[in-house]
Amino acid sequence: MNKLFVSLFAASAAVCSLCAAEPVKVENTPAPAQNPAGAGAYDGMKAYEDWSLFQFSVIPQWPSSAYNANVYGLKTGWPASGGIGRVFGAEISWGMAGTSTIKGLQVSWTYCQNHEMNGIQASFLVCLNFVQFKGLQASCLYSQAGDFYGIQASTVNLSKNATGLQAALGVNVTDSVSGFQAAPVNVVSGPMNGMQCGVYSQVKECNGVQLGVVNVSESKGLQFGLVNYIKDAWLPVFPIVNFKF
Repeated sequence: MNKLFVSLFAASAAVCSLCAAEPVKVENTPAPAQNPAGAGAYDGMKAYEDWSLFQFSVIPQWPSSAYNANVYGLKTGWPASGGIGRVFGAEISWGMAGTSTIKGLQVSWTYCQNHEMNGIQASFLVCLNFVQFKGLQASCLYSQAGDFYGIQASTVNLSKNATGLQAALGVNVTDSVSGFQAAPVNVVSGPMNGMQCGVYSQVKECNGVQLGVVNVSESKGLQFGLVNYIKDAWLPVFPIVNFKF
């Protein structure tokens, strides 16, 4: 049984590497061109009126009917599903779940990806979103989102703009945050509105509180930690507490 599980897992990983066509960087991953098939539609996508309750696939491109389908119910892939269609319900696949637009649940053992998500995305290894995510994104290894609203949890979290909660066992990286970040390392290249907790936290502009061992802000903020640095503050480096408003 163990040998069978290992074989299936290896096959799933191989299929994922062949099927996953999206690059990792959020800012360099535009959505496909839209067409008149409806809001959120991409070239080749079927109109909303053309739908089914169930779709099965072996890989995202086969059978071809599953690639651009609208599913109001369950879409599943053994080992992989995906495409430019929409799922209003659940996409559950063994190796890869990768349909472009999801409203509901997207789950896979190893790899999930989409462009627009409203609901829950979960995988043991990797979860990717390239445009907008609303809901819960959770994985054991790596989670990535575009504009994010909700809860993001993984070992490494990456997002463009995060609103809500980012919790990581390793690193949180984002362009801006409105909410709460918790990880050993937090890095925000823009403004942070809320609270950061970690061993090392760095922001460009802190409109809130940083709590940790080492806190760094390039403009202003309120910091509690062993080493606190705020550029151009009256005392740029100060232990225990530092602030600039």
